[in-house]
Amino acid sequence: MLEDDDSELIDEDLRLPDEPTVYGFGGRVPKWTEAFADYVAEVEAELKLRYGGAMIGDVTQVLTYGGIFGYPGLRDRPEGKLRLLFEGHPIAHVVETAGGASSDGERSLLDLEPDRLHERTPLFVGDTAYVERLESALG
Repeated sequence: MLEDDDSELIDEDLRLPDEPTVYGFGGRVPKWTEAFADYVAEVEAELKLRYGGAMIGDVTQVLTYGGIFGYPGLRDRPEGKLRLLFEGHPIAHVVETAGGASSDGERSLLDLEPDRLHERTPLFVGDTAYVERLESALG
């Protein structure tokens, strides 16, 4: 429970920064698709790598410093690793509410309706321009 003096830990008007600075992508690099690897090569020339392997921590970096986080579909697992209902939708909602964007590589995660309880999806969240570039690169 938060004490009264801990209220500064809550930012009711959370917004992604105007100048993105970090990126982090999951999955084993040798299993990335060629199109995704090419996109990452562009991004790593512009942003600083901040990937810890824990989605909440990595998304918090994006919310704090701006940038993009993602877990792509892989060559041997094109459906992705993360679950749409339990990871994709909640994280997409937080990031989009903070002024960013989400995507499965083609469209907003919030536009996807799952067919199965544990349906998996590629997941990308962060700065709108970086998410749009990702969709162009993968499209």
